[in-house]
Amino acid sequence: MAYVNPELTARLVDAAARILVEEGPAGLSLRKVAAAAGVSTMPVYTLFGDKQGLLDAMHREGFRRLGRALAAVPRTDDALADLAALGFAYREAALASPHLYGLMFTSGFPSTEAADATYEPLVTAVARCQREGRFMPGSPEPVALHLWALAHGMVSLELSGKVDGTQFAEQLGYAGLPFLAGS
Repeated sequence: MAYVNPELTARLVDAAARILVEEGPAGLSLRKVAAAAGVSTMPVYTLFGDKQGLLDAMHREGFRRLGRALAAVPRTDDALADLAALGFAYREAALASPHLYGLMFTSGFPSTEAADATYEPLVTAVARCQREGRFMPGSPEPVALHLWALAHGMVSLELSGKVDGTQFAEQLGYAGLPFLAGS
C-alpha cells in the first residue's frame, strides 16, 4: 500500500467537495473522487472506508480549515478591530474552500470538537468587547450568534452570487451597531 500523506487527504477532500457541489450526493462516489484526484481507489478506501466516511472527513476538514483561519487572527490592543478581523477571517476561509463551506452547515453531521471550537473565538472576542466597554454588558452568546448569523448569511449570499464581496465590511459594521456601548 502506498504512503498516504496529509496533502493527498486534502486533495481527495477537495475533489470530493467539488463533485458534491457539481453532481449532488447521488453523484458522489469514492471511485469518482479517486479519478478526480488522479489516484487509484485504494488510498480513498483506506482513508475513508465508505461514502459516509468521506462525507464525515469533508465536514471535519472544513471546520479544521475555518479553525486555523480564526486562530491565525492576531490579537491587538483594539478589541473591536480584532472582532472584525475574525469576521474577515471567516469570510476568507469560506471563499478559500467554498465547496466544503456548503457542507459544513448541512444537517446530518454530529457536532465535532472542531466545529464547536470555531464558534468560541467569536464568543471570546465579544466578551472582550464587553469587558473593555466597547459593547454593552451582558451575555456574549446572543451577540456572538447575531454577528455569526450575519457573517454566515453574507458569505452564503456572496458564494451564491447574490451579492459581491464589497458589501461584507459595511454589513459587518452595521451588525455591531446595536451592541455598541453608549448607543
